[in-house]
Amino acid sequence: MLSAVVNSRKYETASTWLTETCTGSHLFKLTGYSFVKGIGYGNCISSGTFTVGGYNWTIRYYPDRNSYSQEYLSFDLFLGSDTKARVEITLSMLSQTGGRPHMRYSSGAVTISPNCSWNCPLFIKGKEFETSKCLKNDSFTVRCTLTVFKCSSLQDETNCKAHPLIVQPSNLHQHLTSLLESGDGADISFKVSGVTFKAHRCIVAARSLVFRAELFGPMKVKRNQTIEIKDMDPSIFKKMLQFIYTDSLPELEVAKGNKDGSVALAQHLLVAADRYKLERLKEICEIAMYKFC
Repeated sequence: MLSAVVNSRKYETASTWLTETCTGSHLFKLTGYSFVKGIGYGNCISSGTFTVGGYNWTIRYYPDRNSYSQEYLSFDLFLGSDTKARVEITLSMLSQTGGRPHMRYSSGAVTISPNCSWNCPLFIKGKEFETSKCLKNDSFTVRCTLTVFKCSSLQDETNCKAHPLIVQPSNLHQHLTSLLESGDGADISFKVSGVTFKAHRCIVAARSLVFRAELFGPMKVKRNQTIEIKDMDPSIFKKMLQFIYTDSLPELEVAKGNKDGSVALAQHLLVAADRYKLERLKEICEIAMYKFC
């Protein structure tokens, strides 16, 4: 009896549901906290209108939200657009002394109808708030971070294989890191506790308003001169300089390694970032400290 072997191929297909989102933040600072207490139920103080994900938003603060929660500070987020929005909301009460933010509430994904609001009526007790580091000089600041749903689509990965041409990820940060490490074309030096760092004045000035004023302002430092940096550890300045060139700091963006050492690094870098007006670095440090603590 003859037997035949039939060759067969095993095919595998795949697809991915892609969700596109847009994330943005708004800082709402209120001065004169003691003057707006007791303004009455339903009365609010509103932030300026800001846009995230193509929608218009307003933060509203209610010192006296309702009869059963007058002891609380209450907030809501108003959607001032004509279409409903799917959004994730995080409200953070910031410390006024440079420490990590006091995270109070994250909504998870919620749907807000046009010209309606998402409510957070029991944000923080007034007595607790007034003894915290959040209130200073009768003022406080709230950060509202929104992640807005944009659209979804189904991607057939099997068909995608027929189109092998793809754009490679950006490697700009690698080139700038190499430029910093080599010192090629450097035209300014920084001396920190006896350690000298070479840099490029155009890059550091573009990233920091403080350096821009120092290097290109009325009292600008001439090319190839050395600027002395006081009250900073060389290792912290080096990390800050790396961030200036790459816009990232993997040591803090991913929580790994020595916890105590990471917290100390974040604290020192937060001070440096505040000193040189590096707002993104400040946020990275604050988030890292919140994760580690």
